[in-house]
Amino acid sequence: MKPVVLAELAGSAGYGGGERYLELLFDRLDHCRFAPLLICPEPGPFVEKMKVKGIPTDMVQLAPLFNPFALMRLTRLLRRKQVMILQTHGARANVYGRLAAWLAGVPCVISTVHNSIRDYDVSRVKRWIYRRLLRLTLPWADRVICVSEALAQDVRADCPAAVPLMRTVWNGVDSVWFSARGNRNKIRKECGAGEGPVLLTVARLANEKGHRFLIQALPGLLDEWTSLVCVFVGEGESRETLLDLAREHGVDQSCRFVGSKDDVVDWYAAADVVVLPSLSEGFPFVVLEALAMSRPVVATNVNGVPEIIHDGCTGLLVPPRNSKALEAALRTLLRDPCLAARLAKAGQQEVAARFTAEKMVQHTVEVIEEAMPALRGSTHVAHGQIAIEKEAA
Repeated sequence: MKPVVLAELAGSAGYGGGERYLELLFDRLDHCRFAPLLICPEPGPFVEKMKVKGIPTDMVQLAPLFNPFALMRLTRLLRRKQVMILQTHGARANVYGRLAAWLAGVPCVISTVHNSIRDYDVSRVKRWIYRRLLRLTLPWADRVICVSEALAQDVRADCPAAVPLMRTVWNGVDSVWFSARGNRNKIRKECGAGEGPVLLTVARLANEKGHRFLIQALPGLLDEWTSLVCVFVGEGESRETLLDLAREHGVDQSCRFVGSKDDVVDWYAAADVVVLPSLSEGFPFVVLEALAMSRPVVATNVNGVPEIIHDGCTGLLVPPRNSKALEAALRTLLRDPCLAARLAKAGQQEVAARFTAEKMVQHTVEVIEEAMPALRGSTHVAHGQIAIEKEAA
């Protein structure tokens, strides 16, 4: 008798929302019931991070889109590791995982949707291919987890046959965020913020994160707060483009592009307002973390964001691609610190009540148990027992 091998096929080896989800899941899994295994499609910081934590990790490169050799390698790995449950993350991993699990005889497959395929930064042809492959491979999925209701709506529209399998499990944050204080003065000094307000955005520097609209909103704010500083935490392919845009708008002296940071708690603590100007989001951890630390948030009204922020109650929402609306919302909070504090406190209470890591992991395990009734209530399961009982059912 031994724990069931639960493999997680990550969408990337970076450190975005899907990887944060996996880290929280690995930290909280009952290892008497589940033996975790991480499979990454590429080398990267997430691989090293999980190895340090002692999570068994393998790499199977899934590029390019059509790669039969990758499919064979993934199938062999699932067989060799005696995987009983495979949870996959993102369109590519969902397709490869379903096929490999079917070939390897994995009895339970959970596909996870973190972002709408409609918002993928790919060509129309590739988007059509993804949709087609997801529909064709759906029979080999036991459940489809969506991290927000907005994503669930998109999946229902794109693939109506998935409706009976779909469950919504919101992302959640670790309880330590609610008591985190951070070193506000250290970061403000490091950024040369002085007594002026600090705006913070934490996101990969990529087109879909909408940083350019935040930069376009800065000139009007700087007219009123001349010592305002806007901090961009994150790396990405748009860095040079954004630096050029900041120079073009004459705000480069007020922008700080500081790269990726491990001590992000300190950066949240230093912020007067946290900004997320994204064009697309699944269910952003940045908003959850900022609110958990009682920081006021201005974010775009996209995908799952309105499921966290109720406009005017727990933060402010603005339309995407609208720098004027973004500027107006930021001006409202900077002019009225009491309103900002009230919204932040209400946001913290909302996150504590609904969006914790404990709830996220609990509901994920419940979805797995629903897909595999033989697992429900068990502590140890012999390899093969679940497959036999599932087939008998």
